[in-house]
Amino acid sequence: MKKDTPMRAIVAGTLVAFNLATSQVGAAPTYQIKYQAGGSTVYLSNLALDALDAAGVEKSALDPGKLVPHKDWLRVPVTGGVIDLDGTVGEVDLSGGLRLESPNGHTLVLHNLTIEALGEQNVVSAVLEVDGDITTRVQMFEVALDASEISVDNNAKLVLRKLWLLLSEEGATLLNDILGVTLLAGDKVAVMDATGKLDGYNGNDDSDDSDDSDDSDDSDDSDDSDDSDDSDDSDDSDDSDDSDDSDDSDDSDDSDDSDDSDDSDDSDG
Repeated sequence: MKKDTPMRAIVAGTLVAFNLATSQVGAAPTYQIKYQAGGSTVYLSNLALDALDAAGVEKSALDPGKLVPHKDWLRVPVTGGVIDLDGTVGEVDLSGGLRLESPNGHTLVLHNLTIEALGEQNVVSAVLEVDGDITTRVQMFEVALDASEISVDNNAKLVLRKLWLLLSEEGATLLNDILGVTLLAGDKVAVMDATGKLDGYNGNDDSDDSDDSDDSDDSDDSDDSDDSDDSDDSDDSDDSDDSDDSDDSDDSDDSDDSDDSDDSDDSDG
């Protein structure tokens, strides 16, 4: 079994201090996340699905993302980012997105989701397109860290698990005003997992590139065999950029996380 090396100073048990540790910024190695060497899965909660269905909103994925049939899971590739091992995930960039269309033809499109650590605030933002017009990048969700986990294994694989996405004030206003969806700021609308490969990470925080040959993009999924013991949901996000659905069988375990989000929704309403 592969031994995970937790990211120093950000893991307390299984809980993650996801915000910037300003006193330590620059003190630890900083790593780029390799291009298309991982992926993310967003599991929509029952609360969000019920609200979208009640408003008659249709969902579709933007390439290269995809919606897993019959599960309402959005899969998108990780295209880059940067982290500091002393305390932060600075940014994880995703490609593709989600298109929402109301019965009266109004559309809201979330392009290129990004997981961001912004001091004391941790968010997921998106570039918005409203009725065909690109507007700006908006902080659609706040990240709640109650169940979140982050680790880096000795194969330079970064794993983010169970990031709870709470609807922001601006996100709630947009969904209500444009699509007629009744959701409130703070509602738990999804759980997100993501994985990536750290460029130059050798498992010892030495930041040398001696093992870079192992981290070529061709090996994005070569470490998936290591994930056989990781039957958690974060593994499935690796395959989001593979664009095939053959790995959906792997997702049987993932329903645990999506169900977790659903259960919390039940307490919400």
